Amino acid sequence: MRKITILSFAAVMLILMACSGNRERGSVTVAEQTELPPSLAPEVKISMVELTERQQQELQIQTETVTSSLVEHLIAAPGVVFPAPDHVSIISVPISGQISRINKYEGDWVREGEVLFNVQSLEFGTLVSEYLQAYAEEQFQSNRLKRMKQLVEETISSVSELERATAEYQRSSASVRAAYSKLRALGVLDEEIESLIHDESIDPVLKIHSPISGMIEKNFVEQGQSVNELENLSRVLDARIVLVRGYVSPDDARLINRGDTVKVMRRQEDLASIIEATISSINPGLDENSRSVIINIIVPTIDNWPQPGENVRLEVASSSKKEIIAIPVEALSYDGNQAVVFVQKSPLIFEKRAVGISEIGARQVYVESGLKEGERVASSNVFSLKALSRFDIISED
Repeated sequence: MRKITILSFAAVMLILMACSGNRERGSVTVAEQTELPPSLAPEVKISMVELTERQQQELQIQTETVTSSLVEHLIAAPGVVFPAPDHVSIISVPISGQISRINKYEGDWVREGEVLFNVQSLEFGTLVSEYLQAYAEEQFQSNRLKRMKQLVEETISSVSELERATAEYQRSSASVRAAYSKLRALGVLDEEIESLIHDESIDPVLKIHSPISGMIEKNFVEQGQSVNELENLSRVLDARIVLVRGYVSPDDARLINRGDTVKVMRRQEDLASIIEATISSINPGLDENSRSVIINIIVPTIDNWPQPGENVRLEVASSSKKEIIAIPVEALSYDGNQAVVFVQKSPLIFEKRAVGISEIGARQVYVESGLKEGERVASSNVFSLKALSRFDIISED
């Protein structure tokens, strides 16, 4: 009996010891789960680097004062010259007919409204006849209405007859306006329509006028050729003002604004061929072919340069809309993926600080957060300060 009691006591002690061990192992597991995951841990720890007198003498760390100002950007881009809007026109014939005369040929200068082609057309003769008939009917109904009003005043005719005469006059007047609109749609001038009334015969020749002043770039027809409605006859180009399209990368386009100054230059170095202009507009999307943002510049030509079809170089001068903090490129370092700088707190103490970067230029880094104007940052031997900061962290650990 005594042996059984001793064995039972020993078994209970073993069970208690096992449970105690399990509790200890469980507490360790809980402690590990409460640690902050690495993805949520801060990427850069704020740390101070304190130099000794000897380190300061050996490193000779230079510093720059943090200042903010409007940043000037100079962006180079290729460009192509095109005809400017409202300075190029395709001349087409509004009706079918035959070219009876060509008044201007390629290379000739024409003024706005000058006659370029004479087109003999039966359809045009029919429209002229309709207008003359409508005009004559309107004149007759107008005179009849005047006589009817006089007769009504003298109580010779009734009011109903006056109303009928008024309706006839309005109908004839509408016919005149309709016939007039058809002629105007063909490009017939008011003075030409007025002359039709006084001509004794109908000349079925439509005169094609130039809508702009410029030079005949191309004639597409020959004299005596039959043409169909809306067929192209000629192209008039006014090269005194041209459109230059610049092709800018999407990254550079963020820095460009409408109204920025642009220098247009030849592809070869030629200081004499430089025209200054401003950006007229910026296309909102990327060009499908070049995958670039297109900027449009209206440029007055000088000595017939530049000409449509020519390739040019562009230099866009743009400035930021607000003051931006800029530091030297040498002051920037990285701790992992985080940009950092070393801010001088005293002659021997530097603080490693994370900063937000908006842009990195050739010589300067533009900082959007993390620095204040008036602070001083290390601009030399930054790699040594970075190494010392890591050494201090290891030493603390």
